[in-house]
Amino acid sequence: MKFESKTALLTAITILVFAFSLNAQNQETDGREITSYNPFEAATDYANFNECTSNNTAEKRACFTDKLQQFFNKNLKMPKDSISQNFDGKVYFKFFTDTEGKLESKEIFNRSESEFIEEKIDLVLKKIPSLKVVQLKDTSVSTGYVLYAKFSPGKDIKLRVIDIIVNKENLKETEEKETKDNGVFEVIEDLPVFPGCEEVEKNRQRSCFDNNMSKHIRKNFSFPEEAEELGIDGRITIMFNIDKDGSITNIRTSGTHPLLELEGRRIITKLPRMTPAKQKGEPVRVPFSIPITFRLN
Repeated sequence: MKFESKTALLTAITILVFAFSLNAQNQETDGREITSYNPFEAATDYANFNECTSNNTAEKRACFTDKLQQFFNKNLKMPKDSISQNFDGKVYFKFFTDTEGKLESKEIFNRSESEFIEEKIDLVLKKIPSLKVVQLKDTSVSTGYVLYAKFSPGKDIKLRVIDIIVNKENLKETEEKETKDNGVFEVIEDLPVFPGCEEVEKNRQRSCFDNNMSKHIRKNFSFPEEAEELGIDGRITIMFNIDKDGSITNIRTSGTHPLLELEGRRIITKLPRMTPAKQKGEPVRVPFSIPITFRLN
């Protein structure tokens, strides 16, 4: 199935992969719209600099972004003649802190024309101080950040946090524990019901769910303009749960570029509340996985 947007195509693989278990528009400073997704609304708890002690959401966000901006501008200076004809000054990268707030891993989404600055970013990331970790359910968890950097010759770097991923380190362990404690079912007795499918016969509800999911993707999809301009396409996988109350929770993505992952997350956050799945008459959490391929013309 293909969804068209003037010069870009999205191919959505509409076969939903069900892993059944019982629990199982902001503007950038240079005027370009990067993404309508606001990570600070989705993740209100995240590792922060030790100097950021306020519990106020807005103050905490401002402190984190200001400290990160200051850190990069202190440790990375762009030579005045560094912007070549081929480099547009934009770089995407991410880093994760572990459960002690120390740098755990990093990745720079490289392009051949930006290799000279990627090495400098890599050195700066290695210098990031230990952050103040998040406590969720009395357990320290890790935090990941996806960042957009805009470089201009002889000027300060402009940074923007475009995604925050909390609990990466513990996610697999938590899901394995839930599976072990609650058992895995090859077949859920009553699948989640997409709104509008309530009156459909039980043996046709899976098909109704798939059709409505495809309609939702078509309706809400927009190929990221920045990704289109940079020639970025590829495959992503979106993972999420339909929880016991029918809400969409624990949205995770993996893929070739954060801009594509963000578009996938944005689409899933717009899903309506479902009728939850049931096992032996009791509501249960069901994890889903949806692969999507973004293709440029």
